[in-house]
Amino acid sequence: MRILIISDTHTDSIEKLPDIIIKEIDNSDMIIHAGDIDEYKLINEIKRINKFIFPVRGNMDSTINSELLPRQRIIKAGAFSIGIMHGDGFPNNLFNRLLYTFPEQDIIVFGHTHKPYCEKLNGKLLINPGSLLFNRGFLYNSYAILKISDDSFDAKIHFIDNDSITM
Repeated sequence: MRILIISDTHTDSIEKLPDIIIKEIDNSDMIIHAGDIDEYKLINEIKRINKFIFPVRGNMDSTINSELLPRQRIIKAGAFSIGIMHGDGFPNNLFNRLLYTFPEQDIIVFGHTHKPYCEKLNGKLLINPGSLLFNRGFLYNSYAILKISDDSFDAKIHFIDNDSITM
């Protein structure tokens, strides 16, 4: 299973996303959007390409109906449980809040900081794909790909210039 993970798009249209992301949407089994969408129109446009998208509410999504964008989600992907939450407040305690919110999940996906992150912490894989359009001082905009097989998973951060690093 191949999962595209994006966050902090802060846009109103799929047309404003990098071309590589349109290809990734089409080539993925599912998409996780970790919040700060800004306009739900974007989610509807993504659904025209791939209907398996799981978005959550970011701190900048207050105008979008909370039934469309829950604050957090838990989904199953293969044998693994994934917790999804944007995050909020100061990032200095964000990891603790995520671990507290998702104590039973194998993988935790979040956004908010606009900085890519992909590491194991307390036996869980934490993934922040960074931002596709607004990197806030990091060298590149980014996204993540999570690959899940029967009994393992692997995540990789991809930078929009098509270079990538495995974490």
